[in-house]
Amino acid sequence: MELKDRIRYIFFDADDTLWENERYFRAAEEKFAALLSEYTSPEGLQQTLWQKQEDNIPLYGYGSKTYMIGMADAAMELCGGMLPEHIYYGIKDIIKNLAFHELEIIDGVVETLEALQGRYTLIVATKGDLPEQMGKFRSSGLAKYFHHCEVMENKDEKNWLELIAKHDIKPDELLMVGNSVKSDIAPVVGIGGWAIHTPHDIVWVHEMMDMPESDKIIEVKEITEILKYLI
Repeated sequence: MELKDRIRYIFFDADDTLWENERYFRAAEEKFAALLSEYTSPEGLQQTLWQKQEDNIPLYGYGSKTYMIGMADAAMELCGGMLPEHIYYGIKDIIKNLAFHELEIIDGVVETLEALQGRYTLIVATKGDLPEQMGKFRSSGLAKYFHHCEVMENKDEKNWLELIAKHDIKPDELLMVGNSVKSDIAPVVGIGGWAIHTPHDIVWVHEMMDMPESDKIIEVKEITEILKYLI
């Protein structure tokens, strides 16, 4: 049986699958490095920032607000326990620009969604700060293609099992399309679903993971390539 005859529900990741995201975080890191240039090198700053992010994610979740806390924590450490006023307000300005930038839809997304709409139930599955992610979804112009958007606490096997139970979806009816092996591919295949990996040229270090071996994983280069498996 072909994949298109098995699948009823297609979940799409949002950040770096439907629209650009990580490049804006990298640009924010560059601005942060410039702000802290008198205290450390860009390389030293990046390592400190990444560690603070890893420490804060279990406490505060994902999103630009957690990123701001991580920046403040990193700056506090690098500045010797005192956070100068200009650095504090500089961090707030960086995060404001990060959280409210204009969305850039990835090439091929609209064409792909138009082709799939009506054939399957399409749902966005993302993680992060609820107001921030829903704001992106509503402003993206893509909401008309989707049944709804799910903002998940995390995207591990436990969260995926909870999600499909809520919608009474069987794992074998589910296909996930996304760029993150850790969040979009491995856990979905781990619960018995299908996954298509649509890689992005920039990967957040937190999401890095080797691709698992499975005959339920398809790898493509561009998102439009998924149509040959689904139509």
